[in-house]
Amino acid sequence: MRATFHQAALVRPVGLLAILLLCVSTVIPIDAKEQDRRPHQWWNSDEVQALLKLSDHQVSRLERIYQQTLPKRHESMERLKSEERNLSLLVADMGVEESDITRQIDRVEAARSELSKTRILMVFRMYRVLDEKQRGAMKTWWESQRNERHDR
Repeated sequence: MRATFHQAALVRPVGLLAILLLCVSTVIPIDAKEQDRRPHQWWNSDEVQALLKLSDHQVSRLERIYQQTLPKRHESMERLKSEERNLSLLVADMGVEESDITRQIDRVEAARSELSKTRILMVFRMYRVLDEKQRGAMKTWWESQRNERHDR
């Protein structure tokens, strides 16, 4: 089956969005022990700003996008942690019914989905701040970072 022009045009941006998403995924630490670690905000890095040739206006817009989503991301993370704690308590309770576990799993996954949706929308908005050349440079930078981490 041949891809339509519209489908073909989406392949590259979707791939680059995935790279940007992976890059920004460090913005929200995944587990609780990483909560104290300050997340890497790539747009504030001198190295990335120089590499991507980010304007002050772009840096400001990226920071604004990040800050606007921060309360929702924190709220979603707290909800996810709470639902995961409740699930752990239920699993440890030998008297609990499987249907109760199933309902709690649904709550955990709904909270996880909410957090993911908020983060992906943030990344999408950030992605749109960059021009095509910057997105390409971001992809190259992210791949080098990933390879560097893999080599360690």
